[in-house]
Amino acid sequence: MTKSTHQILYIILFVLLAVLYFIQFSSSSNTENIPTIEKELKIQPLNEGGLNIAFVNSDTVSKYYEFAKKIQKTLTTKRSEAEGQIKSKYFAYESLVQEFEKASPIMGDREKMEKAQKIRLLEQEIMQVEQQLSEQVSRQELELTQSYIVKTNDYMQEIGKTLGYDYVMSYRVGGAMLYANERHDITNEIIKLLNKRYESSK
Repeated sequence: MTKSTHQILYIILFVLLAVLYFIQFSSSSNTENIPTIEKELKIQPLNEGGLNIAFVNSDTVSKYYEFAKKIQKTLTTKRSEAEGQIKSKYFAYESLVQEFEKASPIMGDREKMEKAQKIRLLEQEIMQVEQQLSEQVSRQELELTQSYIVKTNDYMQEIGKTLGYDYVMSYRVGGAMLYANERHDITNEIIKLLNKRYESSK
């Protein structure tokens, strides 16, 4: 066998060894990577049960939630009181006008001017009182409503976490939520828990 033939054989053997080494290395590398990939997939956050979503009918809550009923009663009382004050002023104004109209034919000019001035002043007073009471009632309504919203939101945060819900949504006819499956309705349970939480906070 000539020297050139030996060189060719050595080259072929070297190439074969290199190919076998590459194949072995590649197989080993792929085998080692498989468990790592599976492990990475396993540690991804899994949403096995899906989102826990429920809803409450806000109209029903407003009707049976004791805190809401208290707020509504308080607001109704304040409106009635304001209306009563304004009505008493109107009655006084109407009586004064009627008296003026009856006695006007026999009054002197000076007396007419004095009575007319008194009526105008009372009319202005009524308008001022009406505006003041309206602003006062609006301010009280805002304060009570904000108090209701803040406290009820705090209660709902506690209740939602305790029950394990991700979202508790509000539903009402004509509201933003157009459809809600009844099996997700927890209105009655929420009303009971809200009333219990409200009573304990008194």
